[in-house]
Amino acid sequence: MSERADVQVGAGGEPAGAAAAPSGRRWGRRVLLSLVVVLVIVVLAGVWLAWRGTQVAAALADAETHLGTVRDAVSAGDVAAVGGVLPGLQDAADRASRATGDPVWRVAEHAPWLGAQVSAVSAATDAVDALAHDALPPLVDVAGDFSTAALTPQEGRVDVARLDAMAPAVAQAYAAVDAGVSRLEAVDADALVPALADRLVPARAQLVELRDRLEAADAALAIVPPLLGVDGPRSYLVLVLNPAELRSAGGIVGSVLEVRADAGAITVGAQHPARTMGRPEEPVVPLDPAERALLGDVPARYMQAVTATPDFARTAAFASALWTRETGRTVDGVLTVDPVVLARLLDVIGPTTTPDGTTLTSDDAVETLLSAAYARYPHAADSDAFFAQVAQSVVAATFAGGYSGSALVDAVGDVVGEGRVSVWTSDDAVRERLREVGLVHDFLADDATADVTAGVFLNDTTVSKMDYYLDTALTVDDATCTADGASTWLHLTLTSTAPADAATALPEYVTGGGDNGTPAGSFTTQVLLYSPRGGALGEIRVARDGGEAQSVGPGVQEHAGRQAGALTVRLAPGETATLDVQVTAGAGTDEVRVERTPTLQHGRTGPVAVCGAAAP
Repeated sequence: MSERADVQVGAGGEPAGAAAAPSGRRWGRRVLLSLVVVLVIVVLAGVWLAWRGTQVAAALADAETHLGTVRDAVSAGDVAAVGGVLPGLQDAADRASRATGDPVWRVAEHAPWLGAQVSAVSAATDAVDALAHDALPPLVDVAGDFSTAALTPQEGRVDVARLDAMAPAVAQAYAAVDAGVSRLEAVDADALVPALADRLVPARAQLVELRDRLEAADAALAIVPPLLGVDGPRSYLVLVLNPAELRSAGGIVGSVLEVRADAGAITVGAQHPARTMGRPEEPVVPLDPAERALLGDVPARYMQAVTATPDFARTAAFASALWTRETGRTVDGVLTVDPVVLARLLDVIGPTTTPDGTTLTSDDAVETLLSAAYARYPHAADSDAFFAQVAQSVVAATFAGGYSGSALVDAVGDVVGEGRVSVWTSDDAVRERLREVGLVHDFLADDATADVTAGVFLNDTTVSKMDYYLDTALTVDDATCTADGASTWLHLTLTSTAPADAATALPEYVTGGGDNGTPAGSFTTQVLLYSPRGGALGEIRVARDGGEAQSVGPGVQEHAGRQAGALTVRLAPGETATLDVQVTAGAGTDEVRVERTPTLQHGRTGPVAVCGAAAP
């Protein structure tokens, strides 16, 4: 048998291996060619992106320069200055948009690592474009009207029609900038290369500052015109609080002023010392059982005591009903000011001189009103008259105008931020906007923060003015969080800084003279405690002058879905007491916030306990 190769024959009669080799080589060449094409495309795309990156970097650098001018102009209320830089900003925004708007750039946004860098630049470009084309043009159109000076009275009148006309432009500007900021805030700066992060973070900060200014202006333009009577006459009670005799809302009501507003014209009407107003035998507003148990019926019978409740909606109801009973007139709203607020206003309007020749400045107003005045006017009627004169002088000067509008806006922002001003109005829509800016303090309301907010409120029961000498400190421990909710310990320290000889050195009207069960020179404070809504108060302990803590509770009432308790602490000059209470929020919570009585040292917002850490 002859030897032969084992050869497979193809369909055409040719050996199969003869065709396979060339075919394999052609396939390899096609793969290689494809790789080369892909490589060329990647290189070209990289070159294209680098070129586009150079363009957008230059455009955003130009935009950043203009952005600083815009921010400063809006902050100063000088929107007219924006018109000069708007064309340059729009040109920079257009160049940046063209550079980031092509398909190559958009595809690159989805690439690993590179996508984060490219997307960050796109976010910045979109924010600048919204600012240049959506936010600023409407403002420039009303630039002649837009000014913080428009928010301040001029000869007793605010041009509310002018404010009302500019409101839509400001609302549009705020919405556009807010949308841009939201996108920038979603960018993780830690994932960016340092060169990009170093440009993005400052630009974002400038836009945030601009957004916040526009937000404040938007809120003001939604609030001020209706409050000042753009839709018809309005009347308000101004409760002037005296924190030398504390109440939950910040102090006893010293005097009451009626203020009227009609189409922006503001007049100060009747004024009454709260102490001299009628005291009905029965509450002017029905009280629920918990209110009676915690506070008695005095808040609904004495104008001085309407601020004993921590809920300003209730204070407004009590005060307006008592005013109507006294005068026969109804009011559309109620608001409070205290000596700290008056001092901040004096910083804006300048010193004021009262009819008795006293010159008050922002530096000495608090000490004069809460201490020196009692030495000068030791009798209640005389000091009441002096306080009324001061309140009328400051309020009248504020409404008269003639000072810096931006300074007023900043001063009001400070005291509002500290929770020293409370406002209630019968206008539901305006009240909701007031709530957004921190002017509504209805602690017992069913709002979004009620489930995590506890309360620590102080009411003087001495019938004295000794709380000028009360120092308070409030701290919290770390929160412990379980399925049942967040829990923490609150620590309230009360210290009397009264002089050792307070009983004899201070006027009897200040000390109370020992007539109400508290020795002269000492003072007694009701501490009113509330859990968050749906939460609970745990053990309450009190330690005096560093001694061992003694358990004193709890003894609680159910009030508006919260547990509430009250205890009294008496301090002689130099004494200290520390109250500890365990507070638990509702199920599913991971923090406990605290709202407290505004005092001379502290604003309304207290510390926050969060799981694993405590924020002061």
